[in-house]
Amino acid sequence: MIRTLALLLGAAAVVATVDLAHKALAISEQGGAVPAHDRSAHYVAGLAAVTLAWTGAIALVRSPGIALTGGLVLGGAIGNLASFALWPSLPGVPDPIIRGGIAFNLADVSAVLGLALHVPAILVFAVRNRDRLFEPM
Repeated sequence: MIRTLALLLGAAAVVATVDLAHKALAISEQGGAVPAHDRSAHYVAGLAAVTLAWTGAIALVRSPGIALTGGLVLGGAIGNLASFALWPSLPGVPDPIIRGGIAFNLADVSAVLGLALHVPAILVFAVRNRDRLFEPM
């Protein structure tokens, strides 16, 4: 379980660091004039609670594939949560990337990519461990 947790948290740390560095660079280059997506306090608290539960559940599964893809999602969540603390003067999460009229950030990209890769990782894990489904607890 320690190796799984290390992989999960390591991937999350890389994603969050890159995301926050990108946001900081964009904010400094644009003088704080970065679009921001406002979030309520309830949203922030809920995301923090789900993030903790997500981390615990993935650590218990003990799958490197699930840990790595979960780390992408976790890192995105941490990056967006940390944005509230790092830039309280902004009205929400900084979204320095604008494409096709949609503003987003690297944490969002990582979370979506992580979720897209997470489903196949779960399916592979389930197929490889299908014999454990009917073991008595």
